Amino acid sequence: MIAVYNYLSTGIFGDTEFAIKFNAILFSSLTAWVIFEFTHLIFQKGKIALYATLILIVMPFFHLGSIFHTTDSSLYFFWILALYLIWKAWVSNHLQWWVWAGIATVFGILSKNIMVLTLPILGIYILLVEPKRFFSKGPWIYVLVSCFSLTPIIVWNIQNDWVTFKHVGTLGGVEGKKSGFDTYQSLKYIGEYIGGQLGFLSPFFIPILILSFRKLNFLKNPKNLFLLLPTLIVWGLFLAMSIFKNVNVNWPAFAMLTLPLLMAKVVYEASSRWKKYTLFSGLITGALLLVLFFPAPFDAIGFKKVLKPSKDPMMRLAGYREMGTRLDHLIDSLKLDRQFIFSDNYHVASEMAFYMQGNPQTYTINLGRRKNQFDLWPGIQQFEEKNYTGIYITKEDQIQEAVRLGFDSLISTEKFYTIHRGDTVKTYTIAILANLNHIEEVDTGEF
Repeated sequence: MIAVYNYLSTGIFGDTEFAIKFNAILFSSLTAWVIFEFTHLIFQKGKIALYATLILIVMPFFHLGSIFHTTDSSLYFFWILALYLIWKAWVSNHLQWWVWAGIATVFGILSKNIMVLTLPILGIYILLVEPKRFFSKGPWIYVLVSCFSLTPIIVWNIQNDWVTFKHVGTLGGVEGKKSGFDTYQSLKYIGEYIGGQLGFLSPFFIPILILSFRKLNFLKNPKNLFLLLPTLIVWGLFLAMSIFKNVNVNWPAFAMLTLPLLMAKVVYEASSRWKKYTLFSGLITGALLLVLFFPAPFDAIGFKKVLKPSKDPMMRLAGYREMGTRLDHLIDSLKLDRQFIFSDNYHVASEMAFYMQGNPQTYTINLGRRKNQFDLWPGIQQFEEKNYTGIYITKEDQIQEAVRLGFDSLISTEKFYTIHRGDTVKTYTIAILANLNHIEEVDTGEF
């Protein structure tokens, strides 16, 4: 769905950076709005709703989907929207709300398949709170509507060799390369997972989270349990996965969305000292995020020593506009008219399709990586033996032998340096190669 959202926004605003970033801004704004409405609905206090929204917008995990348009941007929105509508359906028992909750879940699943976890979470909640409603009409209408999302997923996977399931299998450690169990590595993964989740929440909010567990009676209060259960189930699921493999910090982040509601409730009822601590935590977390995402103004006072440009997460976004300009210049200066752009990295290929003049179709080759969406589209094989010039970009110091041998000759190579905050943070090799014959690619079996 991320391609659909980008298609819609670029159709309105053109092929611009703003058009892409607009989706992240839109979904994050809608997520914050639903958090406010959900909190107000469940606790009936405008001040608690305001607290929950303010806590959310300074949590580090929320900014991942707010600044970068990833699959998490839309997942965050549809996840919390579905839970909000499920709660409305649960307390009102009106079938229309179950249908609307199912529609939100459909869009969530199409945005990111992990959204399907709303179904077992609801089932577990019903069994814990009111088992006699398990077979009532409303929840099963929700399940039925939600399952409509499976139709395009299954049809597309039938047409594409079940790629989605192979991708999930690779991420879960089922597909691809396997190695024996390593206790030390497992403990390392678990530690990184727990530390990453607490950091994504903000270490300054951990005391408030602990206070929430102490003060709120989850077993006897259905409202509080409804808000906590998604976090516990998702965190537990990924904790179990972390025993066997590395879990990216953003994978379970969507499950944190209900925590600000609980934290706001307990802060509202807490002493003035806790309210002051919450204000301090929010301000210091927000300030640190500001410095993290916009560090350049602070380099004059030595911030480079604290966060080196090479370690700056924003470094990943640097230099692509300049690289696109350089490739356009090379094509113009060499007077090329039959050429294609390709890389061994799909991030680079994607950026060049965006930043180069005319937004050309770009390509990737597989020299040992996991498969990606480029492997589903026509590749560079279409240019073999047709006297096409290849323009190749790689992070390697020299172009790989398989690439060099795949062409008649190497016309030229040059280095391209990415500058971020005044330092060189990445170095690429750009190669111009004459007449593609055939590049022997590698099939790792990983997706």
